[in-house]
Amino acid sequence: MTDALFSSVELGNAPRSGFRLQRVEVFNWGTFDKRVWRLELTGETTLLTGDIGSGKSTLVDAVTTLLLPAHRISYNKAAGADAKERTLRSYVLGHYKSERIEATGSSKPIGLRDHRGYSVILGVFANEGYGETVSLAQVFHQRDAAGQPDRFFVTAEAELSIESDFTGFGADLLDLRRRLRTGGAEIFTVFPDYARSLRRRLGIKSDQAMELFHQTVSMKSVGNLNEFVRTHMLEPVDATDRIKGIVDHFENLTKAHDAVKRAQEQLAALTPLVATADRFDEAQARRAELERQRDAVRLFFAELRTQLLTAEIAGHELARDQRKLDVEAAEQEQGRLGRTRDGLLEERARAGGDRIGELEKLAAEAHQEAETRRGRRVGFDDSVRRLGLEPVGDAAGFAALGGLLTSVKEQLEQQESELRTALAEHLGTRNDLTRESEATRAELTSLGSRTSNLPSSQLAIRAELCADLGVDADDLPFAGELLDLADEHQAWRGAAERVLRGFALSLLVPQQHYERTARWVNERRLTHRGPDGRTTGARLVYERVSDRRVTLVSASGEDGLILADCLEAKDGPFAAYLRNELVRRADHRCAETLEEFRASQRAVTRQGQVRSGNRHEKDDRFRVDDPRNWVLGWVNERKVAALTEQLVQQQAQWTAADEARAVVDAELKQLNAQRETLGRLSGYSAWSELDHEEAAARAEAAEAERKRLLAGSSALAEIDRRLTEVGEALAEVGLLLSRLQRDIGKLDDRIARDEALLRNDEAFVGQCEEAELAAARDAYPLLQDRLGKQLPTRPEDCPAASDSITAELTGQLDRTIRELSGYTTSLLQYMSEVRRRWPEATTEMDASIAAVPDFRAFHERVASDDLPKFEADFKQELNKNTIRELAGFNNWLNRQADEIQLRVDRINEAMGAIDYSPGRYITLEKERTVNTEVQGFRQDLRTATTDAVNTSDDRYSEARFLDVQRIIERFRGRVGHADTDRIWTRRVTDVRNWFTFSASERDRETDEEWEHYRDSDGKSGGQKEKLAYTILAASLAYQFGLEWGATRSRDFRFAVIDEAFGRGSDASTRYALDLFGKLGLQLLIVTPLQKVHVIEPYVRAIGFVDNPSTKYSRLQTLSIEEFHRQREAHG
Repeated sequence: MTDALFSSVELGNAPRSGFRLQRVEVFNWGTFDKRVWRLELTGETTLLTGDIGSGKSTLVDAVTTLLLPAHRISYNKAAGADAKERTLRSYVLGHYKSERIEATGSSKPIGLRDHRGYSVILGVFANEGYGETVSLAQVFHQRDAAGQPDRFFVTAEAELSIESDFTGFGADLLDLRRRLRTGGAEIFTVFPDYARSLRRRLGIKSDQAMELFHQTVSMKSVGNLNEFVRTHMLEPVDATDRIKGIVDHFENLTKAHDAVKRAQEQLAALTPLVATADRFDEAQARRAELERQRDAVRLFFAELRTQLLTAEIAGHELARDQRKLDVEAAEQEQGRLGRTRDGLLEERARAGGDRIGELEKLAAEAHQEAETRRGRRVGFDDSVRRLGLEPVGDAAGFAALGGLLTSVKEQLEQQESELRTALAEHLGTRNDLTRESEATRAELTSLGSRTSNLPSSQLAIRAELCADLGVDADDLPFAGELLDLADEHQAWRGAAERVLRGFALSLLVPQQHYERTARWVNERRLTHRGPDGRTTGARLVYERVSDRRVTLVSASGEDGLILADCLEAKDGPFAAYLRNELVRRADHRCAETLEEFRASQRAVTRQGQVRSGNRHEKDDRFRVDDPRNWVLGWVNERKVAALTEQLVQQQAQWTAADEARAVVDAELKQLNAQRETLGRLSGYSAWSELDHEEAAARAEAAEAERKRLLAGSSALAEIDRRLTEVGEALAEVGLLLSRLQRDIGKLDDRIARDEALLRNDEAFVGQCEEAELAAARDAYPLLQDRLGKQLPTRPEDCPAASDSITAELTGQLDRTIRELSGYTTSLLQYMSEVRRRWPEATTEMDASIAAVPDFRAFHERVASDDLPKFEADFKQELNKNTIRELAGFNNWLNRQADEIQLRVDRINEAMGAIDYSPGRYITLEKERTVNTEVQGFRQDLRTATTDAVNTSDDRYSEARFLDVQRIIERFRGRVGHADTDRIWTRRVTDVRNWFTFSASERDRETDEEWEHYRDSDGKSGGQKEKLAYTILAASLAYQFGLEWGATRSRDFRFAVIDEAFGRGSDASTRYALDLFGKLGLQLLIVTPLQKVHVIEPYVRAIGFVDNPSTKYSRLQTLSIEEFHRQREAHG
């Protein structure tokens, strides 16, 4: 491209090279009706003019319809019409006005034609240099009353006309298509195929060229340089499909992210549940171990004491045998000493010592009696003291004691009566509490193995029945096992228990089991063995469940909440029967107030008052909110917790009762001691029995006389000495024998007692089953460890040790039960929360201890399967799909931005050949926009896609997801900001908005800047228009690939300027027309008549359009010479 091109090419001798529009024809197009209307251009620049509304834009839209796809055309845009006003349909039907519909207030368009006709638009292009002609045509037919018309497209390398080629074919357009195809034309049914054909035939290089053609048609007055360059010089790139793809992928990413979040939330909710379940299981195992040890205590001590007793009996027998040998030896010594004493007595008698013997006997008897009386006196004085009486020291005091003892006896008898009554009460209370706590413990054990709330006695009868009939317990359920309160109606549980307790305790017997069940019940006495081993009679109610029944309709919703609606029936074979029974038995209105209660024939209050017609009942033997007596439901944790608390209370009450018993027992023992003391006092009949002083005086007198007699004879004194020695020896031997006999007696007693205890222990152990013994013996090491150094080594220590370890185990067991109750409450809360938050995942799970394995499996599935899988899917979607797609989108946008630079470079190359002013040229310059939204978007996009390609599969970034989410949510349109986000998306993804443009006028020789043009510089309108036309001309030259100065070329040389010149200054219009003329472009200029004086020197023909009737448009073409003659003729 050279400067000489524009200086050497002038308007008068500009070669008519390239493809130029020869004529345009329309038939039944808009308000051009009933005939063929023709605009003759003959390849020259032509002016199309007429009044506003005459039909100029209708012809322009025909030209653009021939060359551009429908989605690129904004009909009548140059004329400023709304896009909704004109469509292909309005042109084909010839809409020319609207009429108001009085009935609806709306309006409808009125057309010149209906669906029975057809329309044709045609354009003929010629390339004089190569002698080639190309005809383009489109044929329309409005088949339906609504929607756009059908059409087909025609290209031909021949000169076609509507009159000769598109008429006279009959009523079927298929005949027209066949005729055209026979004549050598190509027929297309879709625009893309047609577009490729016309571009190839007309030498149009690319879609961008036609886009520029379209922008030129719709160009209005030149104002903002930035907008002009962006809108008319740079190709818009539609990112809609790419954004939609990103948004669609983000939907998958969001689902994957939601799945991860849901799994994380599930794991967070299930983890404490499982941890609590672990603690529950540990406590349950600990409870079982404690119960095993406690149950083994009695056997352990029985067998331990058996061992100790056996060893002790053997020791006692050995000691007894030794004592018997000692007795034999002592008796022999006693005989020898006796014989010696007898010899001495005979010797003394021969020596005259008979009186001495008598005195010794008297003294001995007196001494013995004094000792006896002294012993009695000590006991007597002690008894008097114990009874709190004054000491008695003589016969008078003894005589007065009788009356006092009678009074004391009466007092003791009264106290004993009172204490024995209190003892009986405490023992009764303790025994009752023992039975009750055993019953409670047995009930808790039963409840721990099931989920229902039914009494164990009922279940025991059912178990016996099922065992005898050979059926499963599930085949004979109690109604209470299959009915429960819905979560939202728990406040009415107590009321439901009052109304349905009897039915809940009813066994449901299907028809197939009815006959055998009735026989079994009738042929035996129903009994139940309690925890205390006693067997009592039992009661059983059963309902025959027929295979057929009449379905009852509930009165739900007619007058408030009905009790039946508060209950759920477990799915299964009895569900329909139970729902029917609820309609019949629980049709009570749930009365919130007494007014509602009185107003209903059948009603129940939260407090448990039940009304059935005129019968009213309120049973408060148990609290309405006491779970211990509940029988409904398949979750028993609340009953377990209540019974556990009851057991703790019973243990505390038992301890208090036992302590009170011990106090009374101690008082009774003290009173018995006082009675014994009283009895001993009553046994003394005279004071003489106690007067040891008188007996001692007699002994002293006899002893004094004996000493006087001995003093008179040395022989007698020697005999006496020897008798004294023998007597002392005999006394010692006697004492030894007495002690030995006592020892033997004691040993015999111990052996007898031990043998009795041994027999009892062996009998107790012997009555136990082998399995029971084996289980107990397994626990012996643990019990030994518990006892440690306190392990008894004597049989008599075993009872205390047994009581001690039993109390210790019971205390630990009670604490464990309370601990289990707490865990149970926590588990139920966790389970209920999980079921509330994720009902779809827990439809098969109950909020019950029995469901713990299900929740464990749920936790394991989430932790091991769901969460890892969802995280992997999320990472895949995030890193491999969404982020990479965003990165691709970012790269694509950057490539579009690079294309803008290339486009600007090419436009600058073309503008470099144009003298904007003498010796100067224009070049476009671009800078990055300072728009904060665009800058923020680009930064966010870079942040979200940094290292996207290098992101490893295992990388997971919540922050990265949030970065992506911020962008894509705006792409998608946030709630409440959809319009704002749509505008934002269009702005930031149109790379043309990433730059601002200015123009630099530079010297050709020095390349120094002469002047700089920006939108903010305040340049005049004419300067902006001149600049815009220069840029437009250069862009057309580039996009059309014009061959400068060639007399022959295969490029496209036609453009339409609709009303732009009509709005610009005269000087800028002349500059543009000169410039386009130098480029060798054929223009169709559309402008009102007032601009004719400026434009006519540049045109060779003028098309006049008018519409005098506002209904039908007309078209007339005049050469410029004819136009001058007519103007001169009309003065």
